[in-house]
Parts: sequence; structure tokens; C-alpha cells
Amino acid sequence: MATNVPDFTRYLKKPQGVYWQGFFLPLISIILGMFGIINTSSAKIVYGEYIWDPLALAAQWHGPAGRCGAFFVGFTWIVAQIGTNLSANVISASNDLTNLFPKYINIRRGVIIITITAGWIMVPWKIVHSATSLLSFMSGLSIFLCPIAAILATDYWLVKKRNIDVPSLYRRHARYRYDRGVNWRAAVAFTFSVVPNIPGLAKAVNPSVSISAGIEHVYDMNYLYGFTSASFLYWVLSYYFPAKETLLTACIYEDVAVIDGVEYKNDGVHTPQEMVESEASSKTKEPYAQVAGV
Repeated sequence: MATNVPDFTRYLKKPQGVYWQGFFLPLISIILGMFGIINTSSAKIVYGEYIWDPLALAAQWHGPAGRCGAFFVGFTWIVAQIGTNLSANVISASNDLTNLFPKYINIRRGVIIITITAGWIMVPWKIVHSATSLLSFMSGLSIFLCPIAAILATDYWLVKKRNIDVPSLYRRHARYRYDRGVNWRAAVAFTFSVVPNIPGLAKAVNPSVSISAGIEHVYDMNYLYGFTSASFLYWVLSYYFPAKETLLTACIYEDVAVIDGVEYKNDGVHTPQEMVESEASSKTKEPYAQVAGV
């Protein structure tokens, strides 16, 4: 879910709200994991078997009190499923479709497409059929998401050094177009991180597949390998083959539009505001100010 945080933080009014996400996301994940471990272990003592599925566990409860508890468990499960799918799946994927095909897909159409895809085409009931299938799916998902998170973090903190051109992020033919719309450094790092984990994923899905012990151990630590390898390789490629047009000495938060000889701040969202004299003079001193469009 950490890779989906920007889909929501982009709407923040104050940047300080990001720090709350960084605190609560790991904390809530730890608490939920502890509850799952405690419940599964308790089921072994009470019912003689490990029951990891909350719904299967609630089905063991009988009597008025048991039915009442099962109702609240089921209701909480529904709310959790809706909240998780909206935040982690539907909204993020819908934003991606909107950005890829803005002429044909808006956020509402994207939500409908993703809901049908995730709710029926991907047969999610088979994913949660057993603990083994769920863990296999989550591990398989992590080998693709982990290098993406690593590349994003490395690009922002180490390569760009937190200096970005915000308006260009939302323009197709701007500073971050790279080579015909492809950042080959990221593609190479992503491929180098994912490919060694593919055999292990095949082994996890189909135990009859025979692979070497070494490559299987790589999959056992897929997150550590995926993150470190993608991050290191992307940094090396960006260091020796830099995309110089994307490297800035400071952030650019808005454009400078000149209307009737008067300079206006234009962030592409709000009504352009006239720049005061101090802002205009500071802009002229910046070596990158001339890239701002009208």
C-alpha cells in the first residue's frame, strides 16, 4: 500500500500530513499482523486446528452471543474489504488508466473497469482459498511492486536529490519525457530485479516445478533482493548515464506566465496570481527559470 500513498497525498493541503502516513501505516500493519497471529494460535487451542480465515473462525461460534459476534466480525470484514480495495486497488489503478488514456477514461470509468477486473476476471476467491495461495499471491505481487518502490525512492532521494519540476510531472512532452517516453535506466533496473525471482514464483505456484536451490533462496528473500538490486542498479546507471535535463539545483513549484508584460505564478491548477517584485527578482536569478512555460 505504500506505493499507493501518492494517490492520496497529492490532495493534501499541507505537506506535514505525509509524516502521519509514515507513522500509522507500519503501526497499523503490525497491529493487524499481531491480531492475526493471536487469533490463529488461539483457534488451535480452542478448536484443535489452525484457522487463519476470520470468517471460518466466526462460523465456529454458536448461540446468541456467538451469532452476535459473528455478525460484527462479518460486518467489519465487509468494511475492511471495501476500504482496502478502494485505497490499495481501485483508486490507484483508476488514476493510472486516467493518465494513460485521458481521452477515453475518466476516474469513474476507471473505477468500473478495475472493479470488474479485480472482482471477477482475476477470480479473487481462488486467491484467498487457502493460506498458501494467499501468501503465494502476495509474494508474487511483491516481486513487481518492490523494485517500483525502490526506483521511485532512489530517483527522488539520491538521483534528483528532492529537486523536481512539479508542473512537468503532469505534462506529456516536458522535462521528464526521457527517451521517447521511456526511462531506460528504470526499465533495466526493474528487469534486473524481477527476472531472478520469476523461477521462484513459478515454484511457489506449482511445487512440481524443479529449480536450483540457489535461485529458490533468492525468491525466499525476494523483497530484500528486489529493493536493494533495483535501487543500486538504478543509482549506478543514473550516475554514469545521467538524464541531465531532469537534474535541477532547486525545486520548481509553478510556472511563470507573462500576460500583457506582467509576470504571473501559474501552477496549472489555480487562477494565475501576479508575482510581487521580490518573487520576480528571485526567479530571474535561478538558472532554470527560463524553462517555465506560458
